[in-house]
Amino acid sequence: MRRPSRPHIRPFADDVGLQIRVLGPLEIRVDGMPLVVDTRKALAIVALLAVERRPFGRDELAALLWEESDDESARGALRRTLSVLRGALGDRWLRVDRSTVTLDDAARLDLAALEAATASDDPAALRAAAALARGPFLAGFSLRDSTGFDDWRATRASAVERTVEDGLDRLAAAEEADGNVAEALAAAAQRVGLDPLDEPAQRRLMALLARTGDRAGAIRQYRACVAVLERELGVAPLAETTELYESIRNARPESAPAPPSPIPVARSRLPIAGRDPDLAAILGVHGRATPDGGVVLVTGEAGIGKTRLAEAVAEAVADAGGRVLAARAFATESSIAYGPIVDLVRAGLASPNGAAALRSLPTLTIAELGRLGALPEALADGRLPEVGPAGGSDGPAARVRLLEAIAATLTVLAGGRVPGLVVVEDLQWADEASREALLYLGRRLTGRALLLLLAWRSEDLDDLGLAFAAAAEAIPAASVRELGRLDRPAVRRLAAAAAAAGGPTVDADGLLEASEGLPLYVVEALAAGIPGGDGTATTIRALLRERLAAVSETAAQVLAAAAVIGRSFDLPLVRGASGRSEEETITALEELVRRGLVREVVSGRGAGFDFAHARLREAAYEATSLARRRMLHRRTADLLRADPERRADPRWLVQLAGHELAAGREAEAAEAFLQAGLRSRALYANREAAVQLETALALGHPDVAGIQQALGEIRTAEGNYAGAIAALEAAAAVAEEPALPGIELRLGRVHARRGDLAAAASHLDAAVDALRLASRPGDARLLARALVERAVVAQRAGELDAAGEAASLALTVADTAGDVAGAGSAHRILGLVARDRGDLAAARAELRQSLASADDDPDTAAGIAARNALALVEAAAGNHEGAIDLLRVALDGCRRIGERHLEAAIRNNLADQLHALEREEEAMDHLKRAVTLFAEVGGAPGELEPEIWKLIAW
Repeated sequence: MRRPSRPHIRPFADDVGLQIRVLGPLEIRVDGMPLVVDTRKALAIVALLAVERRPFGRDELAALLWEESDDESARGALRRTLSVLRGALGDRWLRVDRSTVTLDDAARLDLAALEAATASDDPAALRAAAALARGPFLAGFSLRDSTGFDDWRATRASAVERTVEDGLDRLAAAEEADGNVAEALAAAAQRVGLDPLDEPAQRRLMALLARTGDRAGAIRQYRACVAVLERELGVAPLAETTELYESIRNARPESAPAPPSPIPVARSRLPIAGRDPDLAAILGVHGRATPDGGVVLVTGEAGIGKTRLAEAVAEAVADAGGRVLAARAFATESSIAYGPIVDLVRAGLASPNGAAALRSLPTLTIAELGRLGALPEALADGRLPEVGPAGGSDGPAARVRLLEAIAATLTVLAGGRVPGLVVVEDLQWADEASREALLYLGRRLTGRALLLLLAWRSEDLDDLGLAFAAAAEAIPAASVRELGRLDRPAVRRLAAAAAAAGGPTVDADGLLEASEGLPLYVVEALAAGIPGGDGTATTIRALLRERLAAVSETAAQVLAAAAVIGRSFDLPLVRGASGRSEEETITALEELVRRGLVREVVSGRGAGFDFAHARLREAAYEATSLARRRMLHRRTADLLRADPERRADPRWLVQLAGHELAAGREAEAAEAFLQAGLRSRALYANREAAVQLETALALGHPDVAGIQQALGEIRTAEGNYAGAIAALEAAAAVAEEPALPGIELRLGRVHARRGDLAAAASHLDAAVDALRLASRPGDARLLARALVERAVVAQRAGELDAAGEAASLALTVADTAGDVAGAGSAHRILGLVARDRGDLAAARAELRQSLASADDDPDTAAGIAARNALALVEAAAGNHEGAIDLLRVALDGCRRIGERHLEAAIRNNLADQLHALEREEEAMDHLKRAVTLFAEVGGAPGELEPEIWKLIAW
C-alpha cells in the first residue's frame, strides 16, 4: 500500500516561545516575531548557546567574539551585548550570572529536532528530518572580526552536512524499499542538491528517474552530473556512472539498471552493542570526577572496539557540556617525544576558549610548554610570553617542571563546570615521554576535575609498555575495563541496526561464526554489505583486501600515498606525494570517505584525514609494491623538508628521518635522526633520544664522539652505568682534544656513582689537569665542577685533606667565574669534610650556605644533596628529628625527578635516623625500598660494585 505524498512539515508546531533555525539562514523568532538586536554578535551568542547546548563562561565568549580586543574591552563589549540581548528576549530563556551565560532548554532549535529525527529508523521521522533541512548550517552568517566563531561555524557545518546527507540517503533507501518511488525520488533529488559532486547520489537519482519512466530526465541528470564534475573538479564521471547512463540511454530491458547497491552503513549509525556496562561504568567515574579526577584504563586486543567505546564516552561528555581532548599514538611515531601530548594541547587550543584558557596559566608554565613546540605561532601575539626554551637547568628538575606544565595545561584546557575528558588511545605505540607525562597527571588528579581515559592493546606492549601498564593500574583512582568479544545477542543487534540503516539483511549467526565475535570484523562486514557465513570473506585481512579492491584507480593511488605517509595525513601532503592534481585528490578522498576507508578529522593536528582503522592502513601499505613505496617515501621526505611551516611540528624530524630511511637515503636519514635525538634529549625523553641517536650511529653518522657522549649522559640518568661507561669510552676514543676534559668528567661521575673510586679519581684528575691548561670560554665553570667531583671522591675515600683542598679550589674558581651553583656544591663538600673531622659547627655553617645556594639552583638535585648532607650533620649532633625532616623533603624531591640512585641513598639514611629513634617499622619500610632501588641501578648479576650501596653523601 502506497503512502500519501509527504506534506510540508514545519520545524515547529506553533509560534510560541523562542524558536531558533540554524539550518539555512539564521532565523531567531520570539513568539513568532523576529528577534531585533543591534549587532550580529548578539545573534551569534544565541546560535552558539543553542547549538552547543552548554553554559559558556563570560571570558570564553569575550575571547571568542572579540578576539582582537584587549581583555577589558572585550568584557565590556560582551556586557553591553548581553544587556541588549536580555532586553530583546524579555528576560526570558537567557540566564546570565557573574561567570556564565546559559540558554534554557525551553528554546526550540531546528538542528536538535533534525538530529533526533535522523537518529531514528522510522521513515516518518526521517521524512520530518528531511523537511527541516532548509539549507547549509548558518548559511550566509559570519563575523568578519571573529575567526574563532567562523572556524566553529565551519566545523559544525561539516558535521551537520554529513548528518543531513546520511539521513537523506537512508530515507531514499527506505522509501524505495517500501515501493514509494516518488518519495524516494524526492529524497534523492534533495540529496544531490546538497552535494552535486557525490556520484553515488547522482546514480541513485538517475536510477530512480528511469524507474519512474522518466528516461529523458535520467539522461538530463547524467549530463548535469558531467557538467558539474567538469566545472568543479575537471574530471569525467566514474565508469559505473557512465555505464548506468548508457544502460538507460539504450533502454535495454535485459540490462535495466539494478537498484543501486546499498549505501555503506556509517559506523556512527551502529550501536556499541555489548559495551553498555563498560560505557555506564566509565560515565559513572566521570560523574564522580569532581573535585578530584578519575582514571579509566581500557584494554583489549586489536579490533575489540576500544576506539568506538572512547568515542561514545567523548560524545556523552560533550553532550553534558564537558570539554574533550583526544589523541592517539601511532606505530610509526613511537620514537617521537611527546607526540600524543602535543596533539592533546593543540586539540584544546582549537576549542573556542582554548587560547583564553591558556592565557590564564602562569608565564613560566606557558614558557615550559613552548619547549614542546605545541603552541602555534598565531598565539605568540604579545599576549603570551616568549615561548622559547625555558630558563634553568637541563637536569631532572627541569624535567619535573615540564611534566607539571603539561599537567597544568591539560587541566585548564579540559576544565569547566562539567569535568573534562582527556583520551589517549593506542598507548602500546606511545613514546616513553608521553607515557611518563600521563602517569604524572594520573597520579596528581587531586583538585583536577577531569577524567583521564587511556587505552592500549596488552598483546602489543613491550617490556617498557608492560611496566607502564602496571604503573597505570597501580594508580589508586584507576578503574580497568578489559573488553571481550561480542556475544550472539550483540551481533544480532548490530546486524538489525545495519539493516535498519539501509544495509542488506545479514545472517547474524553466520557473521558471529565467521567473525568469532571480533567487533572489527563484524562492523567491517556490515559496512561492506557482506552477508555473514557465506564464505565470501573468511579472515579480516581478506575482508579488508576486498574493500580496498573496490576503489577506483585514482583513489587507489591516493590511498597508497596516504598509507606511506602514516595513519593520519592532510590534503597538501597526500596530494604532493601521490602526484595527482588537487581536484583528483579531493575526488579520490571523497570516494575513500564515502566508502568508509578514511574519515575526515579535526584534532590536535588540525583538519585532515585518518584511516578508519590501523588494519586498513596496514593492508593498503602491503598492497603497494616495494618500488612504489620507496618513490612515495622519497616524495614525502622532499615535501616535509621543503615546507617551512612543518618545521614547527615536533614530529617533523622523526617523520623526515623515517621517510628518508625508507627511501634508501641513509646519510640524510642519519642526520635527521641525530637532530631528532638531540631534541628528544632536551625534552628529557631519554628512551626516545637513545633510540634516535643509536639509529643515527647505525646509519653511519660521522659525529661518533658527540653521539656517544650524548648516549653516555642518557644512560647515566637512567642508572645504566655499564652502558654509560661503554658509550663515554667510545666517545673518548674518537674525540678531538678540546672535548676530552668534558668526557673525562662524565666518566669520573659515572665511576663514582658505581663506587669505583680509583677509576673515578683517575678520570677526574685527567679532566682537572687538562682544564687547568685550557683557556676556552666555559672552561672555568667546567673546572669548578671537576674539582667538586674530585673532592667528593676524596671525601668518600677518607682523604679529607685532599677533599678539602679540592673543594676550596673549586669554590675559588666558581666565585671568580660567577658560578653560584658551582660555589654551592663546593660549600656542600667543605661541610661534609668538616663533619668528618668532627667540627659540626663549621659543617653546619657550610651546608646552610650550600642549601641557600641550592634553593636558587634550578637543578633540584643540588637541594637534595645539600639537605641530605645537612641531615647527616644534624644526626651527628643528636638532632634525629631535624635530620628526618630534612630527609623527607629531600625524598620528595627524589621522587619528583625520578633519580633512583639518589632516592635509594636518601631512604637508606632515613632508615638509619628512624632506627635511632626506635621507629623500627618505618625504618624497615624505607630500608627495603632502598635495597630494591640500589639493586635496580647495580647492573646485571656479577657486575654489581659493592661500593654502589655506600652512596651516603655526595
